Amino acid sequence: MKKRLILYYITLMLICPVLPVGAISDTQKEAISEHCAAMKDDLRSVQRADARARVFFGGHYETILAKFVVPLNVKLVENNISNVGLIENQNNLAKAKVAFSDDFIKYQQALEELITIDCKTEPEGFYEKLMVARRRRKAVEQDAATMRGIVSEHVELVNNLKGKL
Repeated sequence: MKKRLILYYITLMLICPVLPVGAISDTQKEAISEHCAAMKDDLRSVQRADARARVFFGGHYETILAKFVVPLNVKLVENNISNVGLIENQNNLAKAKVAFSDDFIKYQQALEELITIDCKTEPEGFYEKLMVARRRRKAVEQDAATMRGIVSEHVELVNNLKGKL
């Protein structure tokens, strides 16, 4: 498995250089065709691992939102304490979580399309779908970073409120 994974990454390194859309060298075509089965196996492993990560992180941020952020804001309103920053932060976190879920679904669809391509006979199509999947995965990564930033900001806002009370 380790050798196959290394081979997969070497193959991806060969096809990583930025080329015009649809442009793929003969060497890259050969590498994709030759290592097609191993790449597909590895992509399936990535797909399973990413699905588990999404469930974990999605659940983690949902818990933060449902069990910490929202109840705190409700309690503040009940006690006639207004904090616009915390309310905006709650809205931002909810929006970021929806964006994360939407982008992850798009990423999983792109990955599924990539896996279904017969890379032995269609290396160009495989390469194009690989680029799409990479962009979609990058969007998911950025969404996760955004959520982490919002949660960090929320902790700061709560600490500032705590200092004022």
